[in-house]
Amino acid sequence: MQQLEKSFLWIVKIGLWLIPLIPLYVSSSMLFPFITGKNFTFRIITEIIFALWVGLAIARPEYRPKLTPLFKIVTAFVAIVFLADLLSPNPYRAFFSNYERMEGFMMLGHLYLYFVMLTSVFKTRRDWLIFFHVSLAASLRASYFGLLQRLGYRISLQGGFRVDSTIGNPTYFAAYLLFHIWLLGILIYRYWKTWWRAALYAAILLFELVIIYFTATRGVVLALAFAVPPFLAALVYFWNRIAASPRVGGPTGWPLGRKIAAGLLAASIAVPLLLWSIRQTEFVQSGQALRRLTNYSLGEGTIQDRMRIWKMSLRGVRDRPILGWGQENYYLVFQKYYDPGLYGAEPWFDRSHNVFLDWAVHAGIPGLGAYLGILGVVIWRVVRAMRKGQGIFFEGLALLGLFAGDFFQKLFVFDNLSSYLLFFAFLAYTDGFAAGSAVSVSADEGYHRGPVPHTARGSAAAGVVGALFLAAFTAAAGYFLHLKPIRQSKALIRVFQVYRESRAQPAAVEAVFGKALAYNSFGTTEVREQVANIASEIIGNDKSPAEERRRFAEFAADELRKETLRPAKDVKHLLMLGSTLHRAATLDTKYLPEAETALSEAFRLSPTKQIAAFELAQLYLNTGKYAEAAAVLETAWRAEPTYKQAVFNLWAVAVLAKRSDLAAEVERSFGLENLGEASALDIARAYHQAEDFDGELKMYGRLVAISPANPEYRTAYAALLAKTGKER
Repeated sequence: MQQLEKSFLWIVKIGLWLIPLIPLYVSSSMLFPFITGKNFTFRIITEIIFALWVGLAIARPEYRPKLTPLFKIVTAFVAIVFLADLLSPNPYRAFFSNYERMEGFMMLGHLYLYFVMLTSVFKTRRDWLIFFHVSLAASLRASYFGLLQRLGYRISLQGGFRVDSTIGNPTYFAAYLLFHIWLLGILIYRYWKTWWRAALYAAILLFELVIIYFTATRGVVLALAFAVPPFLAALVYFWNRIAASPRVGGPTGWPLGRKIAAGLLAASIAVPLLLWSIRQTEFVQSGQALRRLTNYSLGEGTIQDRMRIWKMSLRGVRDRPILGWGQENYYLVFQKYYDPGLYGAEPWFDRSHNVFLDWAVHAGIPGLGAYLGILGVVIWRVVRAMRKGQGIFFEGLALLGLFAGDFFQKLFVFDNLSSYLLFFAFLAYTDGFAAGSAVSVSADEGYHRGPVPHTARGSAAAGVVGALFLAAFTAAAGYFLHLKPIRQSKALIRVFQVYRESRAQPAAVEAVFGKALAYNSFGTTEVREQVANIASEIIGNDKSPAEERRRFAEFAADELRKETLRPAKDVKHLLMLGSTLHRAATLDTKYLPEAETALSEAFRLSPTKQIAAFELAQLYLNTGKYAEAAAVLETAWRAEPTYKQAVFNLWAVAVLAKRSDLAAEVERSFGLENLGEASALDIARAYHQAEDFDGELKMYGRLVAISPANPEYRTAYAALLAKTGKER
């Protein structure tokens, strides 16, 4: 029985040591290959080793979590989020998320189990050194892939100059490397007297800083600029205390280490100031990464978009301050409080792009308070340990720098699995550091500076039974929680393959969609969204028989109806249904009333979202309801008069609706001289259709001014002059 317990312990440890390798995994056989494979792997490994850990915890008290202040606040945070998700407008989405994010409580719950096991099982410096060196090896491998991208040997998912490696996103990649920068600082200090190891860690640190530069992630670079100088200043100031540890001795004056810290401090201040002062020079502007990292302006589009989203999030928090909207339900805030000034950004946001606002939206003020409480307890515990002389003073400073840098970069972005794994790992590590400085003791010692106690067996047999029972339950649940959505994701990839090969065979595409939908997991929503995307092309493909296209249109409509019948309606899905039915009306007009109902509902739920207005207005135009189309487009224009597409659409439709007053108002607001060729031509056609030849003449006058050498414009302009009896 004792041998079985040891086996359990080793399996748990090996599982925890393998988890840092997950960021390297990219699953090309599933949708969102940089997200899904990593998350499913993490969940499966965590569940397997958790079952065995439960057996250990039942059998021996020393493997049960210690109720430290940090453990309590992390537990409280997870409990608040669980309650918020349970009571949210869309609990299913809050718990299971989707393929694109793979978050929700499924992720947070597994991260909590991971944190619990780290704090309970890793009791020696050796455990943590193995864990962090595995993570460091993974980061080095990921950085190598990033270098290959920069040199052109591997293609970046972003398709631009920013590297993303196996993480799949430059910002996520930089945030992932940020943790390792501080880890490398700790390792350099720890092995300072072994020059070749210190030099190796320093070389890796420099290499990963270069890769962070190649990601061109401003938030992480600013986080380093924010956290590193105070850290280095503290090193210089406290150097004698730092060097007075038993490991290093206690020199006075300005030894080599202190001089190096002072030099780095000067460089960390001088280099950013220098780059900022020459930011407009050709040297800086000629480099894409350097230009992006040195150009900051509150008027920049990305920053303006962030500020608009933050304002929307604050309105969402004001609506539901107690427990928020639940995870993955940001879409409800987005569609209700959509800022029309976001028309130039991506059409749908599912995050605030600020971790703290996200938790306020997801779990209300209590959730945000608990999350901030975690950071507060971490700082308090580390500072308290440093003041009491526990552990290595340098290491405490490095941990403070790590969490300060992470805090700063989270003001501009949100976490994903790769950064979450390191965040919760360092929380667990810090708990051990503060409890008794496991990081500074020998490989055979535990948190309390003594051998790990071998407590009397509580019930070894009960532990084994408990582990086996939980393992069996986990395996059964895993079929529904993991295996089915994994197969559904792969089935969806198969859909795309069949569609590429059989574009003119709607029946074949419908059949493979049916197989994907049959798995009926949390991925079903993604499958239905892809049904809508493909339906638009199939319905309009004249190479396919009309009857098959009608049948596919009905299939698509049926699936999208199911999505729109869910509680807490998603405007995106209503638009997908309405657009699909509107498109299907080219085959059978019976779909028009339902299309109008769906699009009207989308417009009602998100009246400032221009896409909703445009879709509904187009349907009204196609059915001859010009006045209704003009009213909808007027709402979109007045919400954001600077949006040119809204201006052009309303101008043309106001002409068709015989709303000369509205057309004149739009013209005065925008200015005839600001019309481009394409928009002037569209509006001219509207005037022609409305038989307003004076207006048409005005548009062709503008077209001649834009393109005086165009014979068609000049001919039409001359004919309109003659028709209206006006001279040149």
